[in-house]
Amino acid sequence: MGEAMANTDDGAVLRELWARDAIRQSIVALQRGIDRSDLALLKSVFHEDADVAYGFFDGTAAEFCDIMAGGDPDPGAVTMHRPANTWIQVDGDRAMSESYVFVYSPGEGVQSLIGGRYLDRHECRDGHWRLNHRTYVLDWNINRPASEPADWPYLRGRKGGADPGAGLLAQWGITDRIDESNGGSVEISPELMAQARHALAKAQIHDLICAHARAVDRGDAGLLASLWSEGATVDVGEFYTGDSQGFCELMLETAQTLRRMAHTVNNEWIQVDGDAAVAESYVIAVSTAAGEDGDVDTLTGGRYLDRFQRVDGQWKTSHRTYVSDWLIEQPSSDQRDEPGSMYEALTTRGGLYPDDPVYAFWS
Repeated sequence: MGEAMANTDDGAVLRELWARDAIRQSIVALQRGIDRSDLALLKSVFHEDADVAYGFFDGTAAEFCDIMAGGDPDPGAVTMHRPANTWIQVDGDRAMSESYVFVYSPGEGVQSLIGGRYLDRHECRDGHWRLNHRTYVLDWNINRPASEPADWPYLRGRKGGADPGAGLLAQWGITDRIDESNGGSVEISPELMAQARHALAKAQIHDLICAHARAVDRGDAGLLASLWSEGATVDVGEFYTGDSQGFCELMLETAQTLRRMAHTVNNEWIQVDGDAAVAESYVIAVSTAAGEDGDVDTLTGGRYLDRFQRVDGQWKTSHRTYVSDWLIEQPSSDQRDEPGSMYEALTTRGGLYPDDPVYAFWS
């Protein structure tokens, strides 16, 4: 989960932070390009020889961009692609990442929430990080009758230049392409490096939080066991309170019992103090379980309150409390196997360890 800070030279720390930020910005820009139907932005995110594997389209990234943003978009057909859990592994001028994505997509008389993951490969060429490949993995979908209010009292999102947010960004002088700047020369002072190492520690703790989600959702016993420090504890109220070993056993059993499960994490507030840290993270969990009268979808939102400690240069979780804020249960409306549904062509599906696509990708 990250190398020892004391063994990381100053240049490597700064390169790691710059790469992570550039890669994260390219992922965000890609989602914005899709949701605003911004063809120039979309194409700026990919290298010229990049390709994608979405299922409904497998081919060049250039063709994919034309499909997603070419032509005249319907301004009212607003979508939202919200990435989370972006776990980035950098290796020189190459990197790979897994991001969870929470999607809103409207249809004729229906509103859909869709959960999946992006498995991305990135390359830095001529000083610029861009995507070289994307695979989309479908994890879950919820489809309910449309319930938009007749009167909309807010600024309403739109496709294309009609979007008020896009118009405001243009007014502020924001370009429609990802940043091409390599930056300028900066004096590397001891104070700057202390701040950089502090920032890298937060990034490594972010990776640890992402690893927790993957381990639970994929039922990955080895990964889940590796994330805790000796004597770690967990408090989830009546569901479970005790040591981390018992919690791991319970969550692995849960992964085998549920039809599917996904934990998307955002709003990470991380405080680092030497070799100790604390964090609060917001989480939305989606799961499907078999019930007496059919499958049941559960959406629950809450927060992780975590303590971490650095052991031999590796960040580990020493305590986790989960606070539940809201919960929705409803009959499952999953349409992945319905002939003619928009999910039918999304053939790369999530699963458990070791069969889930992330394991062949991440190796």
